[in-house]
Amino acid sequence: MKTLSIANQKGGVGKSTLAVHLAYAALDAGMRVLLVDMDKQGSMSLSFPAIADATPGLVASSLYAAEQSEEMPERINDKLSIIRPDLALLNVDKAENKVLRFPAMALRRFADDFDLCIIDTPPLLGVRLIASLAASDYVVTPVSLGLYELAGVGDLIQTIHVVRTQGLNPKLRHIGILPMKTNSRSSSANKALANFREAYAGSIMAEGLPEREAVRQSVANRRPVWLGTKGAGQLKAAHEWKAACAALLGRVK
Repeated sequence: MKTLSIANQKGGVGKSTLAVHLAYAALDAGMRVLLVDMDKQGSMSLSFPAIADATPGLVASSLYAAEQSEEMPERINDKLSIIRPDLALLNVDKAENKVLRFPAMALRRFADDFDLCIIDTPPLLGVRLIASLAASDYVVTPVSLGLYELAGVGDLIQTIHVVRTQGLNPKLRHIGILPMKTNSRSSSANKALANFREAYAGSIMAEGLPEREAVRQSVANRRPVWLGTKGAGQLKAAHEWKAACAALLGRVK
């Protein structure tokens, strides 16, 4: 099982939307997928409601316990399971640093049951984000091109560097920074993207995901944007999101 974290310390940049679409793309490719929602807001979990009479599964805070739980992730279907957030996650960021390694150890129990684990991280630099990075093989950083959204990218890149070099997870690989909610019709947005690419040369992915209403509608309908496409706008969005997801999954080896 390979583990991919979706990480950005700023909320509202599209982390959960990207996580959900990566899950759909991986399922379309025949992979067995485990989702881990480390964000108490639970946006990713909303896209995958529990099936009728489903047995409650392992919750995210349990991944930080010294003694590993015997519970299994909640099963959505034969190929997809999820570890949902719970209230106790709010206490994790107050925990001692020793818990940073616990999620990696807890998730190893499922290594033979899944091909890909996707972790949706919380929008803050804290224990849950660092522990998610410590448990991952790869991390991708979705960003939207606003002043506030871009301000913390450097801190996140430094955090990834610390995780790699301070013994928490030397194998962690940063796939790159994925521009989200872009607007090619805006000269200021194009300038911001050009400046961003210059500042982080080599780290910015070639793929970009424009702001499109079709994506919001697809999320609201709990389905990938490429399913049941209607109209030019959704067809464009479907092509963009399929390409971006394929590029990301192609780097997870």
